[in-house]
This record gives sequence, C-alpha cells and structure tokens, in this order.
Amino acid sequence: MHQLHQLKIVMKIDKQFEDIFRGKLYQVFMYLIDRCNLSCEQCLYKPNLAFQLHRKEIPYNEAKELLQKFYDLGASKVTFMGGEPTLYKELPQLINDAKEMGYSYVRMDTNGIFPKEFLDDKNVRKIDEITFSLDGYDEKTNSIRGVGVFKKCTESIKKAVKLGYMVQITCCIHKGLTKKDRGKLGILRMIDFTESLSVEQINFHDLLKVGVPRDTWTGQVAPSYKSYVSAIKAVEIYVSKNKKIKIRIPQRLIKASAFQENPDYYGYCSGKQKDRLLVFPDGTMRICSLLIGSPYHVATYDKNGIHLNNSPTSELVRYNETINSPCAMGKIKATKIVLLCIAFKPKQDEPVWTERLKWERKRI
Repeated sequence: MHQLHQLKIVMKIDKQFEDIFRGKLYQVFMYLIDRCNLSCEQCLYKPNLAFQLHRKEIPYNEAKELLQKFYDLGASKVTFMGGEPTLYKELPQLINDAKEMGYSYVRMDTNGIFPKEFLDDKNVRKIDEITFSLDGYDEKTNSIRGVGVFKKCTESIKKAVKLGYMVQITCCIHKGLTKKDRGKLGILRMIDFTESLSVEQINFHDLLKVGVPRDTWTGQVAPSYKSYVSAIKAVEIYVSKNKKIKIRIPQRLIKASAFQENPDYYGYCSGKQKDRLLVFPDGTMRICSLLIGSPYHVATYDKNGIHLNNSPTSELVRYNETINSPCAMGKIKATKIVLLCIAFKPKQDEPVWTERLKWERKRI
C-alpha cells in the first residue's frame, strides 16, 4: 500500500452524510482559498472574497484528509479552485496527493495571472487539465475581468499549450457576447478565438438572473432570456459546421412542453443526484453552486470530521427526489418556459457526465 494511504485519518464522517453520498459522489470542487488577485464584475464568489471572520483558506492537512474521505466515498475527479487557487501555496503538493490517492482526473480553474514558473513545477505537471477563465476574445470583450487581464491570461494559455498541458477555457456568457461585432455574434467570435489558441475545449457558464442570491452581486452583465436563447441556438448551428473544438454550453431554458416529453433527461439536478460536493474554507459544503454566498449548505466540516447539516439552512430541503422537475433553486419570470439545472450541458464531453452518470443515454 502506498505510504499516503497509511496516513492516520482523524476525520470522522457523520453516518447520515455517508449514507447519502457513498456510491453517488463522483466529483469534488475544492475552493481552496478565499483570496483572488482580480475583482471581476460578474464573480459569483464575491461575498466569500470580501468578508470572512474566521479563515480564508482550507488548511493543507484538512484539505488532504477531505480528499481521502471523498475518494473513499467514490469520488474520482477533483477540481481545485478559489478565489485564485495558484495563491494557495500547497496547491502543487495537493495535486500530487490527489493523483497518488487514485483520483483519475485532477484539474484546476485559474484566472491565468500567476508567475510563469508555476507551470514548470514537477507536481503541477501531473495535473490532467488546466482551465483558464477568459470572458472575451479581445481586451474590450474581456474587460469585465479587469484591465490588462486579457493579455496576461492569453500568455499563460499559450505557454500551457506549448508545454503540453490539457488546456480548456471557461467563459461566462455575458451580454457583450450576445451582441454582434462586425456582423458576427460575439459568442461565435469567442469560439473562433479559443480554437485559434489550440485549446481542447471551451466551457460556457451562464449569468442569467434566476431569483437566486448571486443575482444581487454579479453585476449588470447578464444577457436577457431572449438574447441568451438566441446565442445558444447560434452556437448549436455554428458548431455543426465542422468546428474542431469541443464545446460545453448550459441549455438552462427550455419550453415546458419539451421538458415533459423527456423529464428523465432534462430533469438532471446535481442536488438530487448527489454526484458532487463544493467545499469552502469557512467549513461549509454545498451541492448546488447557485447557493454560494447564501447560508444554505448540505454539511459542515472541521478538523474532527464531516457533519450533515440538519438545521433550517439545510440545502437538502429544496430537493424533491420523487419527481424529475426543473431547477429546484431558481425561478424565472416567463410563461411556458422552465429553468434547467445550471450543470445541465447536453452532449458535453466531461468524464463524470459521460463515464459515471452516462446521462446522454437518457436522451430520447
């Protein structure tokens, strides 16, 4: 047995928590640090970055023990993020730890603003994927991330590609990308630009205002429902024309009649599936990212263990597992339209979606 597995794990798992997640938990998002070197207008993590009474990062020993516990429950994929994860000094060691524990897919989400030598670290080189956050195809369209960020981030992307990393880009669909630029929709120009960088995939995130806490602090960059749907349709047509780059995009909005035709497929909900956990420095865990910045969570943890949240702030009260329904958290002001899970991205090429959940088999 590898030496890492011989470490004495002092954390205890609440039996209720274990019963809920064992055999269902496939991936973990570890928000290692509540610090960032940027201040993006659309950031859903603003409350955590702006104010913490206790601590602003997960202690290394706790992070390592949590990784082992999650692996024992069935997790095979972990994402290190923040804040900005490269500000967490033990990140390279955690990458190595995760691979040695047996995680088959280890990745990180970064804004790309880090020292050039970071990518040369021997432990960082063991990572399976680096995803860079980039929200535009030039300085102007990426301005919601700050002045000068576009140049620095793209330089990091180019170096990572040159070094042979599996590189992906994550991009928020802000209203600037749903408008035409020189006769072409901005989101299509974003796809072209991403493809020119020779990265593997672009993963889009939505910023729609859907009646959840983040609506109040994610700025005024969200597109309208109409422009969002139009942009999604344009992307679907565009990628069918022999685009080489892989694309993940959240459908989010669908006609109620279409939902009822295949609720088993469109009713995907990470909260009902229990396939993921989001872990934060303040000692809370969530399943749904729409609850970030709110008091609602599924569990807490400390150096002694993981504890299921049975208080009125339990996230689990929102999930009705007896039916396949639209998004359990959000709501929209529209008729005959329903909201889908923020993680529902049809035909996405993502390990948990394709290999563990096998969700596309539910498509009629």
